[in-house]
Amino acid sequence: MARLYAGLKQSYHLSVFTSRRPLSKTAQLSGRGIQTATAALATALLLASPGSAQDRPSTEIREIIEGTWRLVEWRVDDRVLRPPEMEGMWMVHNGWVMATRHRLGQDGFESTAGYGSYRWDATGWTYGYERSEDRRGPSPEDAPLRLREIPQRRFAITREGDHLILEDDARTLRWDYDIPGDTFTLMGRDRRIIRVYERIKGPR
Repeated sequence: MARLYAGLKQSYHLSVFTSRRPLSKTAQLSGRGIQTATAALATALLLASPGSAQDRPSTEIREIIEGTWRLVEWRVDDRVLRPPEMEGMWMVHNGWVMATRHRLGQDGFESTAGYGSYRWDATGWTYGYERSEDRRGPSPEDAPLRLREIPQRRFAITREGDHLILEDDARTLRWDYDIPGDTFTLMGRDRRIIRVYERIKGPR
């Protein structure tokens, strides 16, 4: 970045110096070359900046993924749990994710709370957990606490009609956003449904 800036600055001083006296035909050609080089440097500087549009998908796509979501369906073995048997939230805002989910019933006890960071690229979304607290067992009293860090994983973004899809390279996890329905379904291998979330809409 420093080299690009220095080159741009040097090209500017050269163009100012040559504009103060009449130019020969050769100098005019050189001036056009300097202008071309300056434009190229400026373009390179723009593309290298962190806020470049090439660094992230469109605003429309980001607005589909970002937001606050409520857990409305949780698959546990062959059973489908819904509130009030379970509860949970999923939040994606300002570069951070947060997840909570809890259930207690005939299938035992499970509770998770975690947070981490996320980032964009032109065709993907990457996130992981800096800290995740998980408890699972037959009851809250018999559910030991496990602390862990979950590495960042990238999900490619594609569009299938009215659905936005996020999927990792190994196809072990898939996010299927129903855009008109304001819901998304989290799936495992072979598109096995794990959980379903519904967007929480703010006041208008």
